This record gives sequence, structure tokens and C-alpha cells, in this order.
Amino acid sequence: MKKHKFISTMKFCIFGLMLTLSCPCSCSSKEADNNNAYPTVRGSFVQDWLVRNWSDARWDQEFKDLKEAGMEYLIFSPALQTDINGNNRALYPSTLTDNSNDLYEICLRNAQKNGFKIFISLNFHDRWWRFDYSSEWLNAQMEIGNQVADELINRYKERYGDTMYGWYWVWEVDNLNWNTSERRQTLANAMNINRDHLAAVTPSMPFMLSPFVNYRVGNSEENRKLWEDVIGHVNFREGDIFVPQDCVGAGGLTVEMLPEWFSKMETVVKTKPGLLFWANIEIFDQRFWTSATVDRFIEQMKQTKPFVSDMITFAYSHYYSPLNVNRKFHDAYLHYLRHGVLPEITVPPPVTNLVVETQNDGQNVLKWDAPHDMEGVLGYRIYKDYVRTGELLCDNNDNCRNTFTDKDGSRKSVYTVTAFNVVGGESPQTKALMP
Repeated sequence: MKKHKFISTMKFCIFGLMLTLSCPCSCSSKEADNNNAYPTVRGSFVQDWLVRNWSDARWDQEFKDLKEAGMEYLIFSPALQTDINGNNRALYPSTLTDNSNDLYEICLRNAQKNGFKIFISLNFHDRWWRFDYSSEWLNAQMEIGNQVADELINRYKERYGDTMYGWYWVWEVDNLNWNTSERRQTLANAMNINRDHLAAVTPSMPFMLSPFVNYRVGNSEENRKLWEDVIGHVNFREGDIFVPQDCVGAGGLTVEMLPEWFSKMETVVKTKPGLLFWANIEIFDQRFWTSATVDRFIEQMKQTKPFVSDMITFAYSHYYSPLNVNRKFHDAYLHYLRHGVLPEITVPPPVTNLVVETQNDGQNVLKWDAPHDMEGVLGYRIYKDYVRTGELLCDNNDNCRNTFTDKDGSRKSVYTVTAFNVVGGESPQTKALMP
């Protein structure tokens, strides 16, 4: 549970919909929960394309912001990434490719300074998403992952100790392409190649995986049977973590579906003593590649809380960091973190003077004037024929774009625009008919 990917965690789900951390100890399934009466997240993913040019100062401030948001875990991108043509790119100096950059060093250095624990991702090959490979090919990829693990341990573990905290198995599993016993055994065997090696060389480091689902390609009971089969054959150790993506951001599930799907997965995790069950909460909206408002984020956590012992998110630095997006997201979540409720923010007044201009190339260009009071406004939502078709967020400096181009419009289309705030409050719709 994205997704962006992004590809490895922003997912593109099959049929054009390939949608795209607590105690490594003996916690019970309901034990952690952050000591709060209300749910919060304790870790986040981050991907290399976002951090590629970050300085030490930027890393340090991002970790401080994450800590202010109650977090202590970070799951970082694959250390070795291979594209569909077989070209390798490493995030550390590796014997497996010509590359001298070292994103893991700067991450671990600043994580140690700020008291964070890092989950290391090994290798990933883009062919994974094609599902046209043999078990031999997949097993060979796992062996490459073991080589990466050995290099990372030799390079970092002695210096960074418990900061280099756990392993993330980045090969995301969907609920469509593993629907036979043979393929599930292939999956379990591949996972064991990594798990057994990592258990031997770093017995204290937990192992995490985060699968995803799409309700359009299978139901919750079928997904439960999938994981019952796979988990039953994987050599998980006490403290390992099964943390499904909630798939709300990528559109694989709705908020209302979460209890049904997570309750069924919980029953499977309980059959494996010592395996922890967490939730990966998606705080983006893949339709528009924008950040989810904080009310949706909180509702996702509330719906999964009864079934899991902890939560992480995809992905705070991408979608809520005050250094990357409008600070209103971070501030509203901090208010919730401290008080257990959303901040009270006035619903914005409507936009005015919405006009639609039809271009010679068939595109419709919408233009409008900002509300008379911009206090609290986070952005605008655009509706075509009363279905949301676009979303614009104000930038870090509260500059808000008030034009939108619909490349597939027609003269019969009916457009409306609203202003909205960070907790989901939305103005009345302002309507413009085609001229």
C-alpha cells in the first residue's frame, strides 16, 4: 500500500490500474499503537528521485520535520535499480555497476544524528511488472539482492549500527498475478532466498514487505487465501513486518473497504507467530498526483487501526513535508498529533467569474478569480459534468494558480470550480456553462 512510482511504491495496477515501524521484538498485534488513543503513523517511505540532490542541511531538516510529526522510521529506495533494458543504477558505490554517488551514506549519517531507524531496500528490476519471467530469473534477482545486502553491511553496518535497522523487500505483490499454487510457491521461494540470507548475516534486523491490492481484480477473500498460502511458506522470523498498502491513494480500495480487507489479512498474520501486522497509509491522490487532505488521511488510519499494531505512510516527505509542499499539510497534521482532532478551519468562500474559453485545438481553458477571502485556501478542485477532473494545490508560498486546461473538453461540457482547505472543507461550486 504507490504508489510516482514513482514505480516501486506508487503503483500502476493491472488493466491499466496497476496502482501503482515499533518493535522488531515480540509485540502483540494490538500492543504498539503509539501510546495514543487516536491513530498516528510512525514512519514513512522516501524515494531517491526526491532526495537525489539533498544536502546534509536538507536531510537534517527533513528528519527534524519527520520527528516533529511523531516518526522514527524511514524506508529508503532500492539500493540497486535495474531498468527494463538491464541497466543498473546504484544509490551507493557498488561493484555491480559503475556509480560513485552515495545516497545511503548521507541518509544514514543524518538519520543517526536525528535518532531515526532506516529500513534498507535491496534491489529491484523493472521487469517485475511484466510478469513474463521464470522462477529461475526471479531467484537470480534474489541472489543479486543478497550481494547488495553483503555490500551494504560491509560498507555501513559497523559505523551506523542500529540506525541501519531493517530490510524492506521492495518487490511489491499484487492480488492478481499470483493466483495459482505454483506461482505462490515461486513467490515464497524467492522471498526465502533473501529472508534466509538476511537472517544469517543480520539476525537482529527485521524484514518488511508491503503488498497492494485492487478490488477490481479480486475480492478480499481471494486476497486472504493468497497470503495464507504465501505466508505459510515464508521463513518469517519474530519481529518481521507485514504492512499492506491501504491503496486508497492509488485507487485500489476505498476508505469504506478498509475494515473488510484488513480484517481478513489480520487473520492470516495471526497464523504466523511473531509476525507483526502494520498498515501503510497512502497520503496521495493518484488521479492528480496531489497530496490528500488531512481529513482523508486520518479517516484511513481510523479504519485500519482496529486490525494493526502500527502504521507507516507513503509518503510524508513527498506529500506533507513543509519543504516540499504547502506547509498547511504539516501544520494540520501536527495539530491532530497533539490534540487528536483536526484544526478548525473556515470553509472557503466560492471562486468568482469562472469563464471557459474554447481554443482552436479543441481544448477548453478555464479561468476564475480567487475567493474574496483566501485565508486557509489550499487549492482548487475542477469538475467536468460534476465529476472531479482536476485539482490544483497552492505552492509553498501560497501562490495559487487559477487556470486549468481540459484537453478533452467539448462545447457541451459543464464545468464547476471550488476552493478547498487542508481538512477537506470545500466551498460551494461556481458554475460556468460553455458559451
